[in-house]
Amino acid sequence: MSEQWNGFRLREDEGYNYFMPVSLLPPGKDGRDALVGAHYGENKRICITYKTDRDAVAKLLPPGFHPTDPCTISVCFAECRDIDYLAGGGYNLVCVDASVYFQGEVDYAEGSLPLVLWMDKFYPILLGRELLGAPKLMAEIPDAKTIVGSGKSRFYAADDGNRLVEGAIWDLEEMTREEITEWEKAGEGKSWMCYKHFPAIDLDGHDCSYATWCPTTNVTHRAWKGKGEVHFNPVEWERSPLSGPCSTILSQLPVLEVVSAMKWIESAIYEPNKRLR
Repeated sequence: MSEQWNGFRLREDEGYNYFMPVSLLPPGKDGRDALVGAHYGENKRICITYKTDRDAVAKLLPPGFHPTDPCTISVCFAECRDIDYLAGGGYNLVCVDASVYFQGEVDYAEGSLPLVLWMDKFYPILLGRELLGAPKLMAEIPDAKTIVGSGKSRFYAADDGNRLVEGAIWDLEEMTREEITEWEKAGEGKSWMCYKHFPAIDLDGHDCSYATWCPTTNVTHRAWKGKGEVHFNPVEWERSPLSGPCSTILSQLPVLEVVSAMKWIESAIYEPNKRLR
């Protein structure tokens, strides 16, 4: 085996990064490698946002994170395609974000924190968990279906046939370029954040536990706004040992008011991440 493929020998080389299996997976180097940055050619997204109980969300947040006032939950479905690190492939996801701000000893940031992120392909789950600390789990997530004649689009995520979350959007009106620009400006200065926590090998404490900052640059090509609904299903542990507790807890957060329901098509570049302190 050449040195190029031996991760154990090259782990100290400047600029290289490794993912398991380190002995077989070619290392990436700096920002030129797709394992450091990621380009998404097309994302089709449906997002339903609602106000919920701030105190209830506060109990679910890791250290340093605080819910905004008012606090919202955004359930976003996406069909992600033309991804460079997947050799042009793609995946589907359903992400559950809480509106938060982070106040650390050094850093301050505003944006959203995923409480759980269901995906249907292992490779992006692996990268998101190991690199970003994103709370990704495997699920069955088919493409969204639109009922002919009604204009209503539905999506869901399921585990072993048990539906964890279901959502729908309808009565869509396309947004003007001016409306899209105003919507994008409202999100400036905010970012997606995660919490990277890996337990110790003997489960006594942890190997790492800290907040992460994961910025993106997005270009919105078209967008629509309409009406929407979403609900989580309580699923018994026996039917879904990993995802069932997540959907059950989320089903207990009240939907006080749906504040937006949107659909849009975008391209995106995921920029270098950093640790928040």
